Amino acid sequence: MRLLLPALCVVLLLPAAPALAQPATAAIPHEADAALAATVSPKGSGATVLIARGDTILYRRARGMAEAELGMPMAPDQIFRIASITKSFTAALIVQMAERGEVALDAPAARYLPELPLDPRITLRQLLSHTAGIAENDATPQPPFGPGEVPLAQQVARIAARPLRSAPGSEQRYSNSGYMLLGAVIEKVTGQSWDEAMRTRLFVPLGLADTAYDRRDAIVARRVAGYTLAEGQLRNAAAFNMSLPKTAGSLRSSAADLMRWMRALAHGWVVSAAGFAQMAQPALAGVPLQQRYGLGLYIWQIRGQTAIGHTGQIDGFASALLYLPVSDTVIVVLANNDTFDAQTLARRMAAIALGKPYPLPGAGRALPPEAAALAGTYGSDPATSRTLAFAGGRLTLVREGRPAIPLMLDARGDIRFVPDEISYFTPVRDAAGKVIRLDYFAKGEGPALALERVN
Repeated sequence: MRLLLPALCVVLLLPAAPALAQPATAAIPHEADAALAATVSPKGSGATVLIARGDTILYRRARGMAEAELGMPMAPDQIFRIASITKSFTAALIVQMAERGEVALDAPAARYLPELPLDPRITLRQLLSHTAGIAENDATPQPPFGPGEVPLAQQVARIAARPLRSAPGSEQRYSNSGYMLLGAVIEKVTGQSWDEAMRTRLFVPLGLADTAYDRRDAIVARRVAGYTLAEGQLRNAAAFNMSLPKTAGSLRSSAADLMRWMRALAHGWVVSAAGFAQMAQPALAGVPLQQRYGLGLYIWQIRGQTAIGHTGQIDGFASALLYLPVSDTVIVVLANNDTFDAQTLARRMAAIALGKPYPLPGAGRALPPEAAALAGTYGSDPATSRTLAFAGGRLTLVREGRPAIPLMLDARGDIRFVPDEISYFTPVRDAAGKVIRLDYFAKGEGPALALERVN
């Protein structure tokens, strides 16, 4: 199946990668089906998955329920709230505006929003990369916004009045509030509302018919219901006012539209080669490998390859969008359950597309009595220290200020989370067989973080 972009010359914009043989496609549907079946119950909330190489769709399936109450199965063309994947759109429009000379990425945000008391050190680039130091919460409690449409101007007035939580440019800390300020810049410079600027400058030119601001009272054909899990039971997600995360997380879309969007972004239909390279370049050095962020996009590693994209989570929905430059592959995962791990399933699908699938999660093996020897604290740095506890035949991981997480042992003896999320620990033993270290593989990837046993 082929889903074509407008008939223009396509040029891959990232620095040239070494020529690699394309992974075989014949095994992809079978392996992707197995991964989807291992993750999504046919009678519970659902998910849809799309894998495309170039403009050819290699896999497009759905599983589970779009409307659990009506027994309506999920279909691949249905529409979901995509939450923070919205940030890739807001960021791309700002970069596009910079290339047109409407804004400057390294200019103070206060230049475009002079009515707000913004720190003059804060730049648009810092807002894009979550390095502006913008606080997410008010210093003192404020009255809640009403249930109706909340104007963006009211929200950014509160945001700008907050004390900074860190010096601009000093650290990367994820900020929805920063993206609200970017939305205000778009409105001020274009003279349009954010959603109208999105529609006229991005959605319509790219033919993204399923993508729009998801107004809370709109009737939308093919939009699925949103669910959550409470005490192990499927429940309807709480009603949510989509004007609150507006420019940071309020869009709806479909798998086909998101595939088209990511290919358009990577191939020059939205910003230039240099613009996309900036978006796909980590903003700060020293950020952990699987948490690096550019301008509206994460930069991850999957099976040793760069993966660019974003995730999203909002009441009732979870989503992930990945792009693998080395093989021009797009992965989309959309789920109608806010407890669903969309990123892990997307990583699994990406590994399948690369021809290096991760092992599927199993039930784990019964913990042997010697598993008690794993109990202890590993790592002396408070930021990375983990404590394994063994009690009642159960192994759990404990970190300060967080609930305990159940663990299991796989067939190799590696320690995995329950439910499995690809990350794992490999116990390292001395000559006498005593566990002296845990090697932690975040998101299933190396290099491992070595956590020496401290007690």
